[in-house]
Amino acid sequence: MAVEFSGVEIIARGISVRGPKGCAFANVSLDVGAGQLAIVAGPGGSGRTALLLALAGRMQLVTGTVRVGAHVLPGDARQVQRCVAVAQAPPAVDLDEFLRVEDLIAERAMIGGTSASRQVVHELFESLGLDVPASATVDELRPRDRTLLAISLAAAEQPSAVVVDNADADCGPEEGRHVWAALQGLAASGCTVVASSTQIPDLPDESDIAVTVLPHPLERDTIPAAPEDKP
Repeated sequence: MAVEFSGVEIIARGISVRGPKGCAFANVSLDVGAGQLAIVAGPGGSGRTALLLALAGRMQLVTGTVRVGAHVLPGDARQVQRCVAVAQAPPAVDLDEFLRVEDLIAERAMIGGTSASRQVVHELFESLGLDVPASATVDELRPRDRTLLAISLAAAEQPSAVVVDNADADCGPEEGRHVWAALQGLAASGCTVVASSTQIPDLPDESDIAVTVLPHPLERDTIPAAPEDKP
């Protein structure tokens, strides 16, 4: 992969988040090394989306702490937001289905400046295996290509980490394998990657993958409170 990244370590201890409908997830601890791929797996309602947004500094913690490199949540949310990009976490973060690919590239280049130039975006397209017409709208793309587009746009500013919710949603087996291979390649280039799915994907090389499994929401309330443990 031509685009290089400086990954960041992410360490969470006993973190919990509450949403509008109550507890989103409770007492989660995880360790992700710099430049490592981490997978968060769990059924619907287990809090996968909320967990990824919390690790990215976009949701307020109720308990626990997260260390992202030198920054610690909940206090350093702004700093964490600058170094952790959210590729997709619907409905909070999602691509506008009516925008064309070329519009999204132009928008990213305008926001990111030289660090997210069109050249960088197209290099990411090539390395992630994305080949789509510039004139296509998001809703015309296959699920795999839509996810790869979101990942490319998020990674264009070369953040230290990228989070991807529902990475293989609506993908067939072959498309899903393509997405996970692309995420492994992104991590191999130095970027820390945290991605979620309803189940742990079957990957050919799992030697450097961190896995966190979230319980079914019916089991969540039986989890005892985690002791105070700072990262």
